[in-house]
Amino acid sequence: MLWSIKENVAFSFNTTTPLLEALIQFMHEFRHDSTSLAQLETELDEPFVPENVYEALRKKNVFNTLRGQQEDANEFMDYLINAIHEEMANVILTQQQQRHQNQNQKQAENANAEPNASMRASSIETSSDGDGDGTGWLEVGPKNKGVLVRDSGQSTIETPINRIFGVTLRSTLSVPQVAGSEDFLGHAGKPPQSSNRESLQWLPLNVSSDTVDTIEEALDELFAPETIEGHTNTLGQIMNIKKQYLLEKVPPVLVLYLKRLLFSHKEGAQKVHKFIEYPEVLTLSPKWFTRSAEASKYKNEKYKLCSVIYHHGMHASGGHYTCDILRSASEWLRFDDGDIGCLSSIDDVLDEKKDRTAYILFYTIC
Repeated sequence: MLWSIKENVAFSFNTTTPLLEALIQFMHEFRHDSTSLAQLETELDEPFVPENVYEALRKKNVFNTLRGQQEDANEFMDYLINAIHEEMANVILTQQQQRHQNQNQKQAENANAEPNASMRASSIETSSDGDGDGTGWLEVGPKNKGVLVRDSGQSTIETPINRIFGVTLRSTLSVPQVAGSEDFLGHAGKPPQSSNRESLQWLPLNVSSDTVDTIEEALDELFAPETIEGHTNTLGQIMNIKKQYLLEKVPPVLVLYLKRLLFSHKEGAQKVHKFIEYPEVLTLSPKWFTRSAEASKYKNEKYKLCSVIYHHGMHASGGHYTCDILRSASEWLRFDDGDIGCLSSIDDVLDEKKDRTAYILFYTIC
């Protein structure tokens, strides 16, 4: 992405995009070399500290305490990705506003030349697609049942970040039929399901359950129906309802975050140490998706593992991070601070390790 911005976009850096500028400068410190690490005739260059990136991060409020403080890898990645997205979104929004101003100016000039044009311009300005009032829209679901769909209200500005990492989930509430109730269309009987679409940069997976030993089982649990007890309906009746998350859209890069932190009042924060099996190629099961037309094109999609971030240590409050990265079709590298080594095979990545546990998995679409 950063190489693409540098090579293909006419971009003038300024103080509104300090992080993007710093990351592209950091990228220039590396040279392209397709030779495998094991075949390099010269030693690797000395490691260095990306101070310009640190300085750009400290300008963001969320990174004010960065200097000298250990960070959780998932939280740091969350802050970093969101900060890049916000800078890009601000640039895109500024361009949109400028185009809108130019359009208004052109319409005003045309209005001076043609009186009726001002009426047409006014009608364009006040038109709406009807989705901005937050009431949602009705979709026809399975067996012709109505499904009221709402967006979560998150920013709709599309950037390269959410095009690369963005996952769209649909959260659906199912309410049981109650005699004497009416749906929002005035029809008696069972009300339609209510769905809310949410956008995430990665999928958080609970791995603490005794029934979860693989990534596929963790995904099964994430997308399984959940019973919510004690719901009060419009008639004042208390009942149990069902809530379920399902995939609606998946990105080119799928990031899976293994939730290894548990908290109890007696013992505080505890780390989940058990080994979770993850495949080299992950196939997305159709049962994890909604039945929408948008989701149908992603079912049975295959993803290939390209990186693993590990956490070393017995405790959740500290430790060390290392990373395995797929450099080429068959070459895996292991990064441990300034040390870089070659792995003999993919088994070194997939097998259980005594001194570390997989924390964040990166998959790219096949």
